[in-house]
Amino acid sequence: MDYAMIAETLRTIAAFAAGVIKKSIFFITVFCLLLAGAATVFAQPDSAGGNPNERGLALTVNNYGVAFGDIPVVHGLRFNFRDTNLNRVNGVNITIMTPREPSYGTVRGLALGLPMTGGASITGISAALGGITSDESIRGIQVAFLGIGAGSGISGITVAGLGFGSGGDVRGLNLAGLGLGAGGNLAGITVAGLGFGSDGNVSGISVAGLGFGADGNVSGISVAGIGFGTGGNVSGISFAMLGFGAGDNATGINLAGLGFGAGENATGINAAFLGLGAGEDVRGLNFAAGGVGAGGSITGVNMAGLGLAAGDDIRGISLAGLGIASGESVTGISFAGLGIASQRLQGITVSPAAGAFELARGAFIAPAYFRIEEGRLQGISLSAFNHIRGQQHGITIGLFNYARHLNGIQLGVLNYAGNNPRGLRLLPLANANL
Repeated sequence: MDYAMIAETLRTIAAFAAGVIKKSIFFITVFCLLLAGAATVFAQPDSAGGNPNERGLALTVNNYGVAFGDIPVVHGLRFNFRDTNLNRVNGVNITIMTPREPSYGTVRGLALGLPMTGGASITGISAALGGITSDESIRGIQVAFLGIGAGSGISGITVAGLGFGSGGDVRGLNLAGLGLGAGGNLAGITVAGLGFGSDGNVSGISVAGLGFGADGNVSGISVAGIGFGTGGNVSGISFAMLGFGAGDNATGINLAGLGFGAGENATGINAAFLGLGAGEDVRGLNFAAGGVGAGGSITGVNMAGLGLAAGDDIRGISLAGLGIASGESVTGISFAGLGIASQRLQGITVSPAAGAFELARGAFIAPAYFRIEEGRLQGISLSAFNHIRGQQHGITIGLFNYARHLNGIQLGVLNYAGNNPRGLRLLPLANANL
């Protein structure tokens, strides 16, 4: 027995049967919709006691059964060209056009649009070749080739070939070929080919080909091809090929191809190809090929290809290709390719040039130049020119060591101590005042 031939014959029969069933369903549906349109146009209510809102043919008992036309209440299968007096359908509602505005009634079950469908609210499965509309909410599974719109909310699994929008919240699995928008919050898994926007918060996993924006907070995993912005906080794992911005705080792991900024704090692991900045503090692991800046403090492990700058303090391990500067203090271990400057330097500082206005406490290696403006040095400094215009408490080693007030030791080719007696102020090799 040739089993391969039998299997091939069965597959052929199954494919033929499936084609016949599909065509039959299509023609039956088209026939029913045409019948519904005719019933709506020609049917007249019984003048003795009929319902003037009913325009169609109802094959129902206590509203259970099949109805053709604009029958307000149906529990079963309902066909209509365009709803104008819908009250309630529990079952299947098949239409050609969206309801007249304003739309009324609810659909629970299956709302099928060939090509359009809608209702005041839809719960269950909604599918349309064109689009789906609702003045209130759509809940369940929604699929439309073009678009979907709801006045108050969309929840569940929503897929639109072009895009969809809601005046309220959008929650669940949201997929749009171009874009989507929510007047409220956007929560769940959201993927848009171009971008999306929310007037509230965005939470969950969010992916946009170009970018997205939120008036509130963005939390979760956020990925944008170009960038995204939020008026509130960004928290979680955030990626942007170009950049992103947060009106308030950026917290978690935030990566940007060019850069990102936060109106308040940036906390966690923050990395940017060019630069990152925060209006207040930057805390955690901070990496930028360009620079890192904060209006307040920078704390943690800080690395920048160009420079680090903070209005207040820089604390931790700080490395910069060019320079490090702060308005208050630099504390910890600091390395810079060109220079480091602050009101106070504390810890270990290594840079071709370094300087402090008030205090330098620790160990300082500045091969070219080290300067204290009017404060004091407490520790040790190695530099070609140690220029202490205030007080030196400790040791300086260099070619020329200058201290306006010395309380320590100078080792170098020439050493000047302004508070030593005349004749002992400028000495070769070494000078001291203990």
